[in-house]
Amino acid sequence: MVAWFSFPDAGGGAQGSSGGSGSLADGAQGSSRSSGALMRPPECGLTLRSAGPMKPVRDSQNRARVFESLGIAPESVYSPKQVHSRDVIAIDLPDLADEIPECDGVLTVNPDLVPCVSVADCMPVWLYDPESGCFGVLHSGWRGTGIVRQAIELAACEWNADVTDFRVILGPHIRSCCYTVDEERAVYFSKEFGPSCVALDPALQEAGFSWPYRLSLAEANRILCALLGIPAEHICDTGLCTACDERFGSNRREGADSFTHMAAFIRRL
Repeated sequence: MVAWFSFPDAGGGAQGSSGGSGSLADGAQGSSRSSGALMRPPECGLTLRSAGPMKPVRDSQNRARVFESLGIAPESVYSPKQVHSRDVIAIDLPDLADEIPECDGVLTVNPDLVPCVSVADCMPVWLYDPESGCFGVLHSGWRGTGIVRQAIELAACEWNADVTDFRVILGPHIRSCCYTVDEERAVYFSKEFGPSCVALDPALQEAGFSWPYRLSLAEANRILCALLGIPAEHICDTGLCTACDERFGSNRREGADSFTHMAAFIRRL
């Protein structure tokens, strides 16, 4: 029902090829690995397609049921109104106002809050700074690629967080094996993040396909994290493709009218 992911070791060690680890599970078993800092790292979860629709709509009984089964009080889950932006909000207490803020990322230092975004092919990005205690999750689609910069800058402003202390997980999303774009978008990513983000597929070009470029959102975010100053050993790429793997909800695979929204959340243990 949930995929769990753990942050790269806060002491500088590495698990897995990317410096972190991830697992797919049907239960609620989380990581018990200590960060080596004064506090244990948060637990990062992504509901699978088997959990059902997790879009944050009013009176969502399925969403409440899933969170309760994980020992999470639904009222502690903080979900913004996502608009495919690069905007991030910092919260210390849940805003109980009727108007939900429009943004695509949530950061906090409050251990009683559970930041959450919904995804389906877009990338969830989990962040954690063991020094300031800041943690959160971002929704990063192609339009929102770059949101990591806003999150890091906001954390520095709100909690004096240092970019070199951050741990980052690049979550399951549609990969270049399944994600093709047109020349305009390919040129944009090449200029904004670097040419290694895109690759022209000769077979698609020869076939006259109008979207012949393969786009890697993971590569774009790795480049951005490096430019910001996040150490490579602090970045974990799960390597999972939502379009390939039927355990995940996918707009591309399931269709725009019937895809499964997944909840990407982060909680303190």
